[in-house]
Amino acid sequence: MRLYNFVCSLLRFLVAILFRFEVVGADNIPDEGKYIIVCNHKSWIDPIFMMAAVRNRRIIPVAKKELFDVPVLKNLLNKMEVIPIDRANPSMSTVKAILSQIKQERVLGIFPEGTRAARNEFLPAKPGVALFAIKSKADIIPMSLVTRYRVFSKVRVVIGEPISMEEYRNRKVTKEEYPQIAQAMMDVVEVNYDLNKEGIM
Repeated sequence: MRLYNFVCSLLRFLVAILFRFEVVGADNIPDEGKYIIVCNHKSWIDPIFMMAAVRNRRIIPVAKKELFDVPVLKNLLNKMEVIPIDRANPSMSTVKAILSQIKQERVLGIFPEGTRAARNEFLPAKPGVALFAIKSKADIIPMSLVTRYRVFSKVRVVIGEPISMEEYRNRKVTKEEYPQIAQAMMDVVEVNYDLNKEGIM
């Protein structure tokens, strides 16, 4: 935990120097409970913005497995407990690792689009995030990153109100429903993005 806190403090320091960083809705992240942060993804730096924005909970990020091919980076990612995932074909061990972290009340940070989208576009959400939420009985926190990704430009991180997943906990969810549920999460992210982009985009 000390390493995590040190890394996050360093990231906040760097972000504060390089960008005009603003967090809206920080109090929408409860101090305890099972939650998954879902966020739009347009740049490699997005996980840094996510971790810098959240101060009251530890974030367990999910990252593409290719990043673990870099020896030095792999060591750091492992120490930060980042979960590697094969985006094309997630393994059962990966799913179990993700569910285990959520059940321990660590906040999962995930980008449901699966890959980076163009600056003014949103990609369809992958169904996995819905499965993670339902199987772990976690609620969703939508996070919208609004920025042009230019040094010294404005970065607005909008943290929306938690989305309850309770309605799915007492019934069987069909395979066909998972993409729809995941997309409903991302729709909230996109709406909050559009509502907060004035003066930035």
